[in-house]
Amino acid sequence: MLDASTTERGGWPQSMEVAASGAMTLDGVDLLDLAKEHGTPLWVLSRSTIETNFDRILSVFQNRYPKVEIAYSVKANNTFAVLRLLHLRGAMMDCSAEYEFPLALRAGIPPSNCIINGNGKSDEALRLAAEAGVREVNVDSMDEALRLNRHAGTTGTRVKCLVRVQLTYDRLLAKDPSFRSMLKVGEGKFGSNLRSGQAMEVVDAIIAAPNLDFAGLHHHVGFSGYMAEYTTENEVMHHRECAIELSSFANAIKDRHHIEIERLNLGGGYRAGNLVLLSTPGAGDDVALHPVPTPEQYADAVFGAVESILDFEVSPLIQFEMGAYPLADAGVMLTSVIEVKDAHTNPQRRYVVTDGGMWMFVSRGSMRVGYPIAVADRPLEDPDLEWPVEVCSQVCVFDAVAEEIHLPPVKAGDVLVYLHQGAYTDTQSTQFNAFPRPAIVLVDRGTTSLVKQRETPAQLYDRNQIPLQLAMEKPQPRLMT
Repeated sequence: MLDASTTERGGWPQSMEVAASGAMTLDGVDLLDLAKEHGTPLWVLSRSTIETNFDRILSVFQNRYPKVEIAYSVKANNTFAVLRLLHLRGAMMDCSAEYEFPLALRAGIPPSNCIINGNGKSDEALRLAAEAGVREVNVDSMDEALRLNRHAGTTGTRVKCLVRVQLTYDRLLAKDPSFRSMLKVGEGKFGSNLRSGQAMEVVDAIIAAPNLDFAGLHHHVGFSGYMAEYTTENEVMHHRECAIELSSFANAIKDRHHIEIERLNLGGGYRAGNLVLLSTPGAGDDVALHPVPTPEQYADAVFGAVESILDFEVSPLIQFEMGAYPLADAGVMLTSVIEVKDAHTNPQRRYVVTDGGMWMFVSRGSMRVGYPIAVADRPLEDPDLEWPVEVCSQVCVFDAVAEEIHLPPVKAGDVLVYLHQGAYTDTQSTQFNAFPRPAIVLVDRGTTSLVKQRETPAQLYDRNQIPLQLAMEKPQPRLMT
């Protein structure tokens, strides 16, 4: 069971402090003032935390290996201000599917700074990538390679390609069998299979294609804490083993085609901050804060693997895709308590009902990700140990933001702060029960900017159209019995 003393400072970003009044501030801005000005629920992002996180890992990686490039994964938080901010720090953009690339262009990102990623890319996505001149396309399958070559020929362009590889994971699974859950759900649909020879067939096809340039290999291992049994050591090991297997495949390509790859994209799954909260939805008995690897540990694992395995004359550019690292601990959600309801069950529980819930970050219901919670005006107050607390919202389904935690006594009108809300929250929000999606405010060393407007009820209603015939029909009379 988790209490406020456990979360005290441990899961906080460096830009979060407690003012003399006892209230929480983020990047120099009082969170209660923000809740009063903009209403709740409200997401708040810290510019200084985003910058510090990105600059730190890029610096550590570049100090360890000379040719490094980091692409920000747009899927983590697609707010234009976030994309623009990270572009200014030197990030490329990792765009999945077919809508994130046009979105990045609208945010002012040059196409030459965009990497096109994901499985099952549509013809329209491939045509636009070829026509616009993107940095690269991470090709997921043979069919995709053939279609991309056709579109590049039609547009009269050449496209740099990396082959996304579905590894064997033999060495990784021998050390951590629990990772199989990640392979089935999280990784199984991506890439061309290495063991069957499919990946090499795609490499062969791209090298032979008249409109494509084979540039390298790609693999994305992801963050194992979402589904597998998480330990800091396992997390580092996963990245190391995948880098070893991908580098070994690069050597095999050199032996077959007598070429050295230009780029090796080692994907993402990296987490910022000191701690990550993991909790199985619906369980409540395994909620705990876990230490995350440092950038130095990540760097030693992946670059050590590449350097020990790769048999090249010229070192390739090592690329990374990061969404959670720059953003995860850089954002909070402010939400107001509507009702406190005591359930005199065995064991007894207290339900704290808020206006911001899991339907706004649906990954909470499908993965072990969790969010530390504090009371905005008294985050360091001792918790009430008598009543285990379930933090939920108003929707009519399972909606446990947090289960079996201890908070200080709260009442209707109090503002709660959900931490670690910067990544994979707004982009996974829904309109369940017709709730509009929240606004986003960027705080920057004492200043505030509204960077995404709150959705209005009218915007939900305006998508609907009632056919004229249906609108003209009259209700059928019903006999009362």
